[in-house]
Amino acid sequence: MAQNPEALAKQKAERVEYEWGTLWPHYHKEKMNWATGFRTKGDVDILFLSGSTGRDPFEDAPCRTPEQERAGRGKVVGGIKEQTRQCLDDIKNNLEIMGASLKNVVMFRYFLKRREDVFDMRDEMYAFFEQHEPDLRAHPRPATLLRGVGIDLPDMLIEIEAWAAVPRQK
Repeated sequence: MAQNPEALAKQKAERVEYEWGTLWPHYHKEKMNWATGFRTKGDVDILFLSGSTGRDPFEDAPCRTPEQERAGRGKVVGGIKEQTRQCLDDIKNNLEIMGASLKNVVMFRYFLKRREDVFDMRDEMYAFFEQHEPDLRAHPRPATLLRGVGIDLPDMLIEIEAWAAVPRQK
């Protein structure tokens, strides 16, 4: 079904332009907390970050044997809010190491172990964005949310992936 010209004009007027691309907001009847998509432009580098988790950065140790893996060896921080914060801190730090920042994020993918954690995860995510990159809260990026999935450790509740687009230095 083709969109009417007025709706198409509204979509084009509400898009958000960045140096590295265009964010296309979400246009369903219900305003959701993610965008339809992001189209890069010009000479940009695309960064694909591995999933970040709520592993404790000071006390966690990698599994070295199959027995440790089966036993679920590893340590995470707190509950869903603390683990969400740890994931986002990890994403922020990894982007900075790679010469980018949170402002360059063009997509997120969220994996939640428990369906009911979505609201606490979202509250923590919003607070983090407002503190570190308000544009992510004002203009939500495209995202995928998978709930009720298995994640690495028994106490691990969330994993978050991020993609970013960074303009190349001229």
